Amino acid sequence: MNNILNKIILLIGSALLLIENYSIEKLILPILVTVAITCFLEYFSKDKLNVIALIVYSILCIVYPEFLMCIPIIFYDTIFSKYKYICILTLIPYLMNIHKYSHIISIMILGLLSTSAILKFNTVKYEKLHDKFIKQRDDLTEISIVLEEKVKELQYKQDFEVNFATLKERNRISREIHDNVGHLLTSSILQIGAIMVVTKEEQTKRLLEDIKSTLDQGMDSIRSSIHNLHEDSIDLYVQLSKLINEFKFCKATLNYEFSSNPDVKVKYAIIAIVKEALSNIIKHSNATTVTISLYEHPKLYQVIILDDGSKKKASMDGGMGLQSIEKRVNSLNGIVNFDSSKGFKIFISIMKEGYYENNYYR
Repeated sequence: MNNILNKIILLIGSALLLIENYSIEKLILPILVTVAITCFLEYFSKDKLNVIALIVYSILCIVYPEFLMCIPIIFYDTIFSKYKYICILTLIPYLMNIHKYSHIISIMILGLLSTSAILKFNTVKYEKLHDKFIKQRDDLTEISIVLEEKVKELQYKQDFEVNFATLKERNRISREIHDNVGHLLTSSILQIGAIMVVTKEEQTKRLLEDIKSTLDQGMDSIRSSIHNLHEDSIDLYVQLSKLINEFKFCKATLNYEFSSNPDVKVKYAIIAIVKEALSNIIKHSNATTVTISLYEHPKLYQVIILDDGSKKKASMDGGMGLQSIEKRVNSLNGIVNFDSSKGFKIFISIMKEGYYENNYYR
């Protein structure tokens, strides 16, 4: 935009010189030719074209002196380019025709050439500053994005560690209750049972029976609480994330889209399957990326493990790791398929509790 404004200024100055020295008929052709050439150079913006245009225009100035009035515009396109020293050619037609003009006109032509150089210098300087500003702005934006990603990563790690510590504490509490309170209650129930066998008083037996019934209810409640606490203490997403973070063989990505909390047997099976799959990748694959995807549907869970490796030493039928995966899936009434057409893919479908494979509700 600056180039266009500068050229308009130079064109106005050149037109005034033409009007001062030539008739209307003679100023039309130089202006039209000059505008056409400078538009052509502005559009293609090639240094070699600038040189060619300046040489041709200098020849025109020698043959048709009226073109000399518009040469500052072509000079503007050439100066500060790769072949900037070629702009000295503008002096040749100027010196050859200087005797045809008065001193004032000669000085005005030199003034326009100087103005052209100053305008071009300021434009080049402005463009360099503008490009530098754009680069700094882009760099700052990139740094800001990287910092935001780092903050999110730190927050995720912090949440992950807090969640993991919470689950670990739950597991410890469930073990403490099971090992201490559970054993004490079991011992008390057995002792009361033994007393009931040896005592002969009916009233005492009834009282002991009530106590035993209360202790049995308490024991059942503790078992249920421990079972629920133990199930909740196994966070499938946390465990899989931990496996992914510890996997350094290649880039690993986890897509987790479970909305419900699967049965503890399903959790253990999926964790073991993912461990086995990652171990197989290390042993038998040249993969560079692996993606572990977990999807939940109304009646089933899907687990897809896909790597881009092309080398598999173990056959799909005889590999111990794949057989282990197949057995675990079969134990849950699930289906597993292996595909090595593009990389290596393990596709698993596990029915939710309460459904058979034929969608019959149990």
